[in-house]
Order: sequence, then structure tokens, then C-alpha cells
Amino acid sequence: MSERILKDIISGDDAKNLLLSGLKKAYDVVADTYGPQGRTVLRESDYGNAEPTKDGFKTLKSIYLENPVENIALEIAKEASEKTVTFAGDSTSLTIVLLYAFFKNSVEAVKSGKSPIDVKKEIEKSRDLILEYLDKISTPITDKLIYDVALTSANGDEEIAKIVADAYVKAGEDGSVSHARSNTDETYLEFIQGTLVESGYSDERFVNVFSDRTCVFDENPLVVCSTIEFKTVKQILPFMQFAHDNKRPLVIIADCAPAVKDVVLQNVIQKGVPFCIVNAPNVGKKRIDFVNDLACLLGTQAITSLSGDDFQGREGEFLGECEKVVIGKADTIITPTKNKYIQEIVDGKINEIKETIESTKSRVEQNYLRERIAKLVGGVSVIKVGSIIESELQEKIDRVDDAVCAVRSAKEEGVLAGGGIALYNAADLEKVDVISELCCKTPFWKLLDNAGKETHLVTFETYPGGYDVKNFKSVNMFDAGIVDSTKSIKHALVNAISASNTMLMTNHVLTNKRAI
Repeated sequence: MSERILKDIISGDDAKNLLLSGLKKAYDVVADTYGPQGRTVLRESDYGNAEPTKDGFKTLKSIYLENPVENIALEIAKEASEKTVTFAGDSTSLTIVLLYAFFKNSVEAVKSGKSPIDVKKEIEKSRDLILEYLDKISTPITDKLIYDVALTSANGDEEIAKIVADAYVKAGEDGSVSHARSNTDETYLEFIQGTLVESGYSDERFVNVFSDRTCVFDENPLVVCSTIEFKTVKQILPFMQFAHDNKRPLVIIADCAPAVKDVVLQNVIQKGVPFCIVNAPNVGKKRIDFVNDLACLLGTQAITSLSGDDFQGREGEFLGECEKVVIGKADTIITPTKNKYIQEIVDGKINEIKETIESTKSRVEQNYLRERIAKLVGGVSVIKVGSIIESELQEKIDRVDDAVCAVRSAKEEGVLAGGGIALYNAADLEKVDVISELCCKTPFWKLLDNAGKETHLVTFETYPGGYDVKNFKSVNMFDAGIVDSTKSIKHALVNAISASNTMLMTNHVLTNKRAI
């Protein structure tokens, strides 16, 4: 029999008070990062380094509380925030602001005599009304609004907002936007036209353009793609012979045994035949997906474990073609052939991947699927983030990531007036309960608080009017470029209410007994 762990039982008001106390501790730290006037959190890394950040999610994940009941509330808050990040990519701080407001006011309502079940039902009815209202007033995103969303999410950093906006415009509707560390102190945009293969030539002796150490084939090269290793020369000879007979360059995208690579190199060095080997990128499922996607783009099929070993007379089944290939030391850029028939097949695969995205809950998996689409579309924007100081670099990366995710979310469901105004106006809807009304106005008040402004001194027009907490004036939020992703706001609200109601309906908390 396994050893049983003794439990401490905390019940009733004692449990709720400790849950509220733990949540408040998380709120006090995370909520101060909220908005353009939010403060920075300076945290100690696992290695003892100082790391400044305004990223609410990163801040929240750094917190652990000594009291086990308080820590349970904290873990529930982390789960709610993680759901918002997973589905919307941003608005962690908003989730915590709403969660604390809903739970605090719900607890107070119960202490005044209301049933927890009645409180829960009223809030959920109001939630549905508010979500319907937000969908109704949501505005489709435009190129200008992309910049505005990025600016809001990047806490007013104009440099980052401009780069992120340019990245999305250049990538196009289905293109990919990502970010990476820069090799310099500068932050800049790198756009790749064509399909990027994250692997370069397998040997420098394949280089034919010595000025920039690349191998370039621009006369409609043939391409063979394989998910398996070519172990014998016999496997690749049909492809080499076909390319040679038709006077076409040949690119082999596959892992090759040393003996195979030597034969290909001999043809290149001794005979000047335009061949090149590119190691297949990635491993496992990602390799299989990528190679199959690439083969589709090239109008052919990939060689797999089911294809056999003898390709004599069958080489046409596995040879694709493209307009141009530029092969570097670390990556390869392929310019696909403009072919209506191939494009129809590629469009079908893209639609298939999009359907998978809609049914996938994991943000990591969604991003991976979007990258697959981007490679098929042929437009990749990479934001290279640089800074002189390492600690400053990480904080900058956080802001870029928030902006990229916020824009991606806005492209899906549109945008709302920012600065807390959308939820503030939703709070005044008919049939919205008192608790939801108060809680939906809390984000606006917290933005004012972080800006050092007293709430009673501020007045603003109804939607789409609002208040610019950065410049301290009443404005039309859209005219001022202060907008939020509709999807982010909705998910923050839904996840906050769900987490609050979970704790509200809790009457007993069981924790592992600690040694004294």
C-alpha cells in the first residue's frame, strides 16, 4: 500500500479569506504592470540575475506563496492567465485585474447574505450579454489599426509598434511573423520572400557564389525531398542521371550517408555538375510535416519509408521543380514555380491546416501550424530584437512578443476601443448585474490608478470616446490609436469569471499537511 499523505482541511469563511488573500498578493504585483503607465517588476532569475519585466504572465509565473491555500488561489490565477495567453496571446494583466475584482465582490456579496449559486448565475448571464455586445461593436482590423494594436500592447513603444506593423503588412494575410534575438544592438525587420528551409548546404564545397558563400541555382532546378536518409548511391543515381540528361541543376533535401555525399561532391568538383545536398531540417513529426509540405509546394511527393529503395524509372514521381534556390550555410530559400495546378493543391493543403488550427487548443501547436502555412504561402517576417544590455533585451523581447500576439489575435476577431472603455461601456448594458457592472469598470479605474490619476476627476464620452491615460485627456479612442484585440478582451473576461466562480463555489480546501 502506498504511503498516504495527511491533509489539512480549511473550510467556510476561513478558506475564502485565504483564497482572497492569495489572489490579492498576485493582483498587487501583476496589476501594477497594467497599461502604458504600468510599473516594471524587477525579479531575480533562477541564476540570481536581475530581470526587469512588464510582462504580466512572466511576473505571475515567478510568484509562489508560503501559505498552501493562498498558493492554490495563485495557481488558479496562473491557469486562468495561461488560458488567455494560449487562446488570445495577450491580456494576462487584464485577466488578473478582472479575476480579483470578480472574486472580491462575489465574496462580499455572499457575506452580505446572497447565495453563491445565485451570484454565479447572475454573473454568467451578464457575461453572455457582454460577450454578445463586444462582438457587435468589434471593428475589423486595417493596416493602420495593426500599428495601433501593436502600440497599445507594447506599452506605447513606437519603434516596436512600427516594426511589428511593417512585419504583418509585408508577410501578407497568411504570412508568418516571428521574432528572434539580433546579432547586433539594433532591432530591425528581416523579410524572407520565398519558402525558408532552416538548413543549409551539407558541405562548403557546394558553394558556387564565393562572394557571399552561397550556392545559387536560378535555372529552374529540380528538387528531391526525403524524410529518410539516403544510405546508398543506388538510391540517388536515377535523380542525378535525370538532372544531368536534362541539363538541370539538382537539389537533394535529405540526410545522406558519407558515401552518398562523396559521390555527389565528386560530380560537382570534378565535372562541374550543378548538384547540392541540403540536410533535411527538424526531426520527427516536424521533419515529416515540413518535407511533405515542401514536396507539395514543388509539385511532387516526398520520399518516405513506404517509397522503397529503387527509384530507377520512377524518378519523375519524386522530382519537383522551382524557379530558384539560394542555399546558404544555415538556411535555404526556395522560390516556387508559378503553376496554377500546383497552386490549387497548395491552397487545399493550406485550408486543411487552417481547419486544424480552429480545432486545436494549444497555442504552441497553433503557432507551429501557422508557420507551416507561412512556408507554403512564401512570406516570412522575422523581427530581430537587439539591445546593449542583456536585462533590457529580455524586457524588449517580452514587449515584441506581446505586440506580435496581440496583432495576430486582432486579425482573427477585430478590435475594440482600448483603455478599458469597451468593458466600461458594456457594464452599463441593461440587465447586467451589479457585480459585473462594477468589475467591468475596474480595468479602466486601474489604468487611471497606475497613471496616478484619481478616478473622480475623469469624465469621458460614451463609446467610442474614452480617456487617454498616457496624455491625460478625453479622446476618441480609435482616432487616438488606442485599441485592443477583441479576442484578448473576451478571453480575459471569460477566464477571469470562470476562475472566480470556481473559488466562489469552494467551501473546503484540502492541503497537504506540512511539518512544523
